[in-house]
Amino acid sequence: MRVSDLMNPKGILLYANIDNRADALGILVELQEGSGIITNGTAYYNAVYQRETFGGSTAIGNGIALPHAGNAGVSAPGISALTLRRGVDWGAPDGRAVDLIFMIAVPPEEESLHLQILARLVNLLEYGTLVDALRHASRSERFLELIQKAENTCFGV
Repeated sequence: MRVSDLMNPKGILLYANIDNRADALGILVELQEGSGIITNGTAYYNAVYQRETFGGSTAIGNGIALPHAGNAGVSAPGISALTLRRGVDWGAPDGRAVDLIFMIAVPPEEESLHLQILARLVNLLEYGTLVDALRHASRSERFLELIQKAENTCFGV
């Protein structure tokens, strides 16, 4: 399973002017809906927002957050991504504002795949050079290409 296979350039928005977590989540849900991954945006948004509010922040440090939830409003696994012009408070363990966000959506019956996607994405994002390049990507196609190249290098797939 490749992270890049779960992404589509239409599901990536770069350099957004968003100043809070709730709006960022809303945009990510809209990106997933536009890609056909989410069939019930309201239900999915509520599930992710509840996860963020009551289940703890999905910020992992270094300005990165990985919001996710399994929900019946999801038709197929997928990942949307968002970069922000200015970071927003996401309750990160390192206190850093978040400016790079990946939303993972999976149907509720695919929990093991959900965990595999999350683990693979976390492993990829440990490479500072990739994270830097993603933050400076000029187009969504380039953003996705950077992830594909990193997967080839890191995982030999």
